[in-house]
Amino acid sequence: MKGLELAEKFFNQVVSKLIEDNFPFLKNNYAGGLLGYGSDILGHDDELSKDHEWGPRCNIWLSNDDYNKYAEDISKMLDEKLPKKFLGYSTRYVLDKELGAFVSTDDLEDSIHHVGISTVSRYLKIQHEIEKDFSLYQWLCIPEQKLLELTRGKIFYDPVGDITRVRKEFEYLPDEIWKFKMLYAWSSLNDLDIVWVCSVRDEMLSSRLVVSKIIERIVRLTFLLNRKYYPGTMKWFSREFYNLPKLAEEIGPQLEKCLVMSNMNKVIEILENVFKILLDAHNDLEITDTIKLTEKMLSRGFRTLSFDNILEALSDSLPTKLKEMEIWGGCDQWITNSDILVWSEQYIKFEEIYKAKSNKKRDGEGDRII
Repeated sequence: MKGLELAEKFFNQVVSKLIEDNFPFLKNNYAGGLLGYGSDILGHDDELSKDHEWGPRCNIWLSNDDYNKYAEDISKMLDEKLPKKFLGYSTRYVLDKELGAFVSTDDLEDSIHHVGISTVSRYLKIQHEIEKDFSLYQWLCIPEQKLLELTRGKIFYDPVGDITRVRKEFEYLPDEIWKFKMLYAWSSLNDLDIVWVCSVRDEMLSSRLVVSKIIERIVRLTFLLNRKYYPGTMKWFSREFYNLPKLAEEIGPQLEKCLVMSNMNKVIEILENVFKILLDAHNDLEITDTIKLTEKMLSRGFRTLSFDNILEALSDSLPTKLKEMEIWGGCDQWITNSDILVWSEQYIKFEEIYKAKSNKKRDGEGDRII
């Protein structure tokens, strides 16, 4: 049984009944579901996934007043009245400090239930740093993984409708943020000359590392072209990628081939063909004038494709505030530290970087030399 199905049965057959039996006045005033970061949220859970954050569990969202009045009492009631097992799975958990996650246990001592009780506003603030009037800068700071956590999973019960409305609101990026992230994504593909230089020098490790980075950027751009959030961990990239409605089946096998090939000239040829496929997909979106890739000659005699036309067209389509940004893209496109991207109190700090303006002028002779 998949974890999301187990969670829904657990909520419908046990948790909701206990709440409504013990707090009948809450019947139409709370919501239940399962959101978060686990494999079960995306439907990718298997036997390996059951070692942590898997089992009978769910979220409950109360109104602000009801949370202040009843949250502790509800948690205590669940602690006392939840069955110790549900469909053969333990409902008790302990914190594994090494994993930094909750794992199921049959040992009742020092264990807790895994029913998260919150309000919609509290949940959004703590987990995602989302408040009313979500700003342009906050859209640039929030990682797409966090938006996946909010918009995937499932809501089992929501007569109030608040959490459902929020999920709909954040279903995908606003158009201007989407285009701004595509601007960065296209600009990040300009490293084929480095692949060539490294291969000419017979530095295969360097060549392969650069190819790997380019392929990751292609995959991320493919998510953007499909208007789908990409996951924040590599273990889900392949499954989510091949589930995309467009492009993945066409370019995926070519990308996988590039990862194992030793002929870098052939790799460059394949990747340039992939770029053309991605450009066709961009043109199909009709968000800019039709773009044609041109070639450019770089130093040392390497000829490659130029993305200048698409970068200019995307930039022209942006509002002035984004067009004048000194840093392109969302922070999850150029930050790789998961400790920053997981915790909302960390990634929101980058809001100040987007707002900051450089006060250095590099216009003197020698100033531009690094």
